[in-house]
Amino acid sequence: MNAITATNLTKRYGRTDAVSNVGFEIASGEIVGFVGPNGAGKTTTLRMLAGLIRPTQGRAAILGKPVPGAVLGEVGTMIEEPSFYPYMTGKQNLQHAAALHGGVPPQRIGETLEFVKLENAAEKKVRAYSQGMRQRLALARSLLWHPKVLLLDEPTNGLDPTGIAEFRESLKQVAATGATVLISSHILAEVEKIVDRVLAIDKGALRFDGTLSQLIAQAGGQHVRYSVRAQDGPALMQALRDMGYEPVEAGADGALVDVPQAEASDLVFRLASAGVRVTSATPSAENLESAYLRLVGVDGKPS
Repeated sequence: MNAITATNLTKRYGRTDAVSNVGFEIASGEIVGFVGPNGAGKTTTLRMLAGLIRPTQGRAAILGKPVPGAVLGEVGTMIEEPSFYPYMTGKQNLQHAAALHGGVPPQRIGETLEFVKLENAAEKKVRAYSQGMRQRLALARSLLWHPKVLLLDEPTNGLDPTGIAEFRESLKQVAATGATVLISSHILAEVEKIVDRVLAIDKGALRFDGTLSQLIAQAGGQHVRYSVRAQDGPALMQALRDMGYEPVEAGADGALVDVPQAEASDLVFRLASAGVRVTSATPSAENLESAYLRLVGVDGKPS
């Protein structure tokens, strides 16, 4: 049985489809990344899965049961800006959420606060929490009833690099218990460190469903991203363009450029042959962000 099923989900506002015929299945225990830029349709899809809005057409199911319905009691959510009672403490907010849900043992409050490293701020009023602390409290709230499914929308917003790394490890621990996680983000570099599989959405349409390696292959094959610097920056840019490489980023004396793997080993030699004095050239493996951008044609190439 699938933990999450979306079948032809569509949400229309007026004449505009925010989401159009999106369909996918997620098995129990998977961590799946839902990626795409802001406005791509990620939040709208998650809101339909969580029963917060009804689809214009199509249907959603959690654990094989229709949404909305009683099955949502098995779901933990972090969708959009976390909302809390600012005059209550972090602990009181969790107690209130637990009472509304029902069936949450009292000791679970302390367990979740400790899990997200907020035990020392449990008695502090939420109005004094930083954005990062509010994000961690939202994660604690979503975990109170040991949900079988987690729907997380941009959960690392407001977290510093250390907080993001801690969140990543926390999520892996949650998944290790058998929970299914669907996590949306526009920060693709973070998602690829967590997920088993990727759903890529653009302009409301699902463009890809598979592993990162499959995405790279579908986006046009394995590439190597090079950080190149030269004594003469403009000459470097011109040489790269003459070779058919449009820089991803360009600076005064350097550039980031994606090179097909078959051509990567010859890059420095070809630049030198063009009269460019390269001072450094550092390769890195293809990543989720560059593969996604090529998939949707953001770099100017056809998708």
